[in-house]
Amino acid sequence: MWRHFALLAAVACGMGCAEREPAIEVPAREGGIGQLLFEINDSTTIAIPGKRTGETLTLFNGSESIVCSALDSLCYTVPVFSGTLCMDGEGRGQWTDILRVGDALYTVPVRWSSIAPSTPSGTALDTTKWRLAFGTEDPWFGDLVLHEDDAGILGGTIETATGDFRFLHGSEENGNIVLQTFDGAHLFRFSCERTEDRLVNGWFASGNHYGTPFEGERLNDDHLPLSSGQQAVWTGLPVAYSGYSMTRNPVDWKAAEHRDTVHILSVMGTWCPNCMDEHRLLRDLARQHPNVKVHTLAFERGLDRPNGEKLALRRLKNYHEEMELWRLDDRWDVTLAGPASKTEAQKKLPFLDKVVSFPTTIVLHPEQEEPWIHSGFNGPATGAKYDLERAALAAAINGRSESR
Repeated sequence: MWRHFALLAAVACGMGCAEREPAIEVPAREGGIGQLLFEINDSTTIAIPGKRTGETLTLFNGSESIVCSALDSLCYTVPVFSGTLCMDGEGRGQWTDILRVGDALYTVPVRWSSIAPSTPSGTALDTTKWRLAFGTEDPWFGDLVLHEDDAGILGGTIETATGDFRFLHGSEENGNIVLQTFDGAHLFRFSCERTEDRLVNGWFASGNHYGTPFEGERLNDDHLPLSSGQQAVWTGLPVAYSGYSMTRNPVDWKAAEHRDTVHILSVMGTWCPNCMDEHRLLRDLARQHPNVKVHTLAFERGLDRPNGEKLALRRLKNYHEEMELWRLDDRWDVTLAGPASKTEAQKKLPFLDKVVSFPTTIVLHPEQEEPWIHSGFNGPATGAKYDLERAALAAAINGRSESR
C-alpha cells in the first residue's frame, strides 16, 4: 500500500508540491457487504455502503454504483476521477484525491466496517423540499429535495442555481438528519435537526478541509427560483476556441468554417461530477443523432504548477478512456482550453458574456443564426429536472429551442 502512497505523492508533488458515529466491529478481510467510513475528523465519519471482492470495491452512492478496480491486493482506483482507495489487512487506509491541486497530497483516512448498512424499505412515505442558506456573511443557497421511507432511510439531492449535489443518502433518527455522498470527486456530509418547518443547527462538511453552517425552511411558492439570472448569453462575437489536443497539437477551431452539421461545445473540467453527468447524456444523444459532433473544452486545475499541462493532458486521456468517448472518436474532439477558472474561461471564450458554471453547453445548429446556450446541469439525481435537460438538449440538436 505504501508504494502506492509514495507514487501518488510523487504525482502530487509534480502538480505542486460530539456526533455519534456508526458502531464498528473488526473489518472483513475477505470482502462482503459493509461500509467504507471516511474519517473527516476525530468524531465524525461519512459512511458509504459497499461490497468488497478480490478484484473490486463497489460503493453504493445512493442509486449509483461506483466500481473501483483493484490495483493490487491493497489498493483500488476510483473510476473517472482517478483517485485511489488503499486499505491494509485490517481495513484501514486512506482515500487520495489527485484532482485537488496543492502543496501537499490531499488524503482522507478510511476504514472498512463489515457491519451491513440499513437498507431502504421500498415504501416511500414523503417528499419534502427545503430552501437552504449556507454560511453567514455571504450566504449561498440550495434547495434540498428529501425523500423518506418508513424505515427512516433518506435520499435526495440539493439543487442549486446551476446544478445539483448529485446522490445524497442517509437517515433520520429522533429528528437528527444525516446525508452524505461520495462520487470519487466530492465527499460531502450534511447534518442538521429537523423541526416541523425548519432545519436548524446544520453543518456542511466537504471532506476534511472545509465546513460551513446552514439552516433551512420549507420551500413554498413565495420562494423565487434559484436559477433566476444565472445564464450566460451570446455576445454576438464569432464562436471559436483554441488550445491543445490530447496529443498536444495546437487547436484553432472556428464555427464559421464548420456549418455542415450540429456542433455541441461542452465547457467543462475533469474534476467536475456534474460535467461527467452531462457528458454521459451527450454521449447517449450523440449516438442517437449521427449529425452531431461534440467538442470537450476542458479547463483544468494545476496548469500553473510544474508539469501542470502534461498532467492535465494525462487526466484528459484517462477521462476520455473511462467515459468511453473513444467510441465516438470521429465525432468527439477533446481540447485542453485553459485553467479551471470561470473568469479565465470567459476570456478564452469571448462569445459568452460570462461563464456562470462548469458545465456550460453551446449548441450550434446549421439552420440557427444564434447559438443555444445553457449554464449548469441538473443530473440524474434530480429526476424530473434531468428529464427536462434531456428534452431541452434534444430540442436544441433539432433546432427547436432557445437559450436558457
